[in-house]
Amino acid sequence: MREHFRRRPVTAGYLSAVAGLALLMRFVFADGMSAQVRESLSTNAANLADHPVNALLGSAFVLDTAGDGLVATVLAVVAAAVCLGVLEREVGPWRAVAVVLAGHVGAVLVTAVVISSGVYPTDLTDVVDVGVGYVAFTAAGAITVLGPVVLRVPWLALLVAYPLLGAEWFGAVPEFATVGHLAAVLFGLCGGTFAVSRAYAAVGR
Repeated sequence: MREHFRRRPVTAGYLSAVAGLALLMRFVFADGMSAQVRESLSTNAANLADHPVNALLGSAFVLDTAGDGLVATVLAVVAAAVCLGVLEREVGPWRAVAVVLAGHVGAVLVTAVVISSGVYPTDLTDVVDVGVGYVAFTAAGAITVLGPVVLRVPWLALLVAYPLLGAEWFGAVPEFATVGHLAAVLFGLCGGTFAVSRAYAAVGR
């Protein structure tokens, strides 16, 4: 464990924080308090207006197996661990943080804009939207440039298709979580390409 923290401190630290909060919410906090944590850190319009920094940052550390489903949550955590670890190994901890932070925040803001546009028939002002999904999709998009050229388009196609397959549609717009995941992939692709180019240039690769 100590070796993982030394070699990939961002990935190890992030996963440890996610796991620690999940254990607290499952075994220490009362059900009401756990629900309050999810609701307070959700990236909905009410929280973004009242306490934007806490919502933007805190939402990435809260798992919501009840809302997302156990399988989707596990897949997101595994993807975050693997993809963020690969990204951090290649570009270093600070660039990796910058990429996933920009992707997560960017995806949240894109989602907020889509929700505020009125395309959804229900009021989503207080919707609960937390989880590691935006971080996972950002990191997955970011490592696209690291793969063989022949696999980059199929990899991106998989990242785009996965959230769309089970999405509920409202006219031409998918549900807000899907919009966020797709935005995270795009931000990750752009941020990862830039970070890798800078990291490689710094060492003459």
